[in-house]
Amino acid sequence: MKRSNDSQQQSYQDDNKKPRYSTATTNYNDVYAQYGMMPQYGQANPFTQGTASSTAYGGFGQPGASMYSMGYGNPQAMMAGQYGGAYPQSFNAGAGGYPTAGNMMPAEPSRTIYLGNVHKDMNPHDILKCVHSGNIDSFRAVPEKNCAFLTFVEPASAQMFYQEFLTKKLVVGETEIKIGWGKPNTMPHAMKMQIQSGATRNVYLGRLTETDTEESIRSALSTFGPIEQIKLLREKNIAFVHFLSIAAATKCITTLPADPAWKTKRVNYGKDHCSDMADQFNSVGAYGNPYGAVGGFGFDPYGLNAGYAMQNSTVQRTLYFGNVHPEATCEDLCNIIRGGALLQIRFFPDKRIAFVSFMDAETAMTVYNHAATTGFVIKGRKVRVGWGKPNSIPPQVAIAFQNGATRNIYIGGIDDNFSVEKLRTDFSEFGEVELVNVFKEKNCAFVNFTSIVNAMSALKGIKSKPDYADLKVNYGKDRCSNPWKVMRKQKAAGNSTVDTKKTAEDEHDNSDTDDIKLEKAEDNEN
Repeated sequence: MKRSNDSQQQSYQDDNKKPRYSTATTNYNDVYAQYGMMPQYGQANPFTQGTASSTAYGGFGQPGASMYSMGYGNPQAMMAGQYGGAYPQSFNAGAGGYPTAGNMMPAEPSRTIYLGNVHKDMNPHDILKCVHSGNIDSFRAVPEKNCAFLTFVEPASAQMFYQEFLTKKLVVGETEIKIGWGKPNTMPHAMKMQIQSGATRNVYLGRLTETDTEESIRSALSTFGPIEQIKLLREKNIAFVHFLSIAAATKCITTLPADPAWKTKRVNYGKDHCSDMADQFNSVGAYGNPYGAVGGFGFDPYGLNAGYAMQNSTVQRTLYFGNVHPEATCEDLCNIIRGGALLQIRFFPDKRIAFVSFMDAETAMTVYNHAATTGFVIKGRKVRVGWGKPNSIPPQVAIAFQNGATRNIYIGGIDDNFSVEKLRTDFSEFGEVELVNVFKEKNCAFVNFTSIVNAMSALKGIKSKPDYADLKVNYGKDRCSNPWKVMRKQKAAGNSTVDTKKTAEDEHDNSDTDDIKLEKAEDNEN
């Protein structure tokens, strides 16, 4: 029914008349640009393609056959690209008949980009140096089909890369690379936990000597997997080695320190050069949140995935340890920490600093207060203690910790063939080992990792080794969770003042702690 004002030609503006909807006069760029994102739903189109592309709903519908529209005016913000419009995926169940390529997308966001027209003689570095949107999981070339597959750690990074090259061509040399979407794939659980602990495809090498050249480094590290680039900084005696996959870098990190030729050198993860622009757009920090779009909320603003907001909440649980003695080790740091279980300890001897993350924030506060009142001393030097950056615990780690997981692994039923060196070598494949204790009279041993994530991987993987197939392997007790030792005061002879002195029990705190672990392990066996 027409309104009365419609039939009259008016030369003045009618303030009582609501403006009609018109795609020609209404622009939703400003509305959605303020959020920097649209929610990413795997199946986002509640209408058939014909309805979605109509005049009234053209701004909200699923993109057409190309499936990667940029109709909201912000190419960096992952608007209506791979994951469609602004409707929950559950609405799509009865939409428009059978699913087709134009009206249904994969339920799982894709992390993989298809690269076409990639010749076999093309250097992967020439392609990867054009990537700046986020950490790379792997780059896999298929020479027989003249293509390659680029897999990111986060779906948001893949979407950002795709949107970037919708407006410009990806040209390597004189060849134009075709861009498309690969099939969605699931990251292995072990790899996901490694990434949450800081794993990247870049390996940092420190304390290099004049004999370490780019050729020698490539020869030593190429056994772990294909290498994209080696950057050697001779003036600082350091190098950065970018592998083509995180899996290869992880294998290098866990295996190389056990090599006698590399024991005196620093081996750690570095920053992926492909993520140099991701920080500028506030990319999601933790893997696993498909709603953490660039510049977005970090969780689904429509509430369907609000649980991520609580899951990824960060609290202050990390302490900074500075002014550490040059001869101190990670074991020395763990010997002075008490009050609660550790999530991870990262020690940098060349910088004489360490970062210790606890499983709960209360323990971190207790240790901080203890350092402020009593203080920590390692090898005669007082350690400075401050706060590190807030971080979150991966949900898999939190669940495992509630079920008894720690960074300490108990091995029962061993014989004389299991020495400290053998245990350290075998378990170093799963991560950095802090301390190994062997009790031959009890036929058991304890392997302490620097991270609870590495201990979880070791518990799952060590049984695959023939030497450990028939042994009892379980979690032990983290000695850092023991209560604080009370210093005993003794009155000396003469007029000397009261002195605080450690007893033999305090000096051998590791053995005392391991006895506690041993009693717990024997109780489990009974």
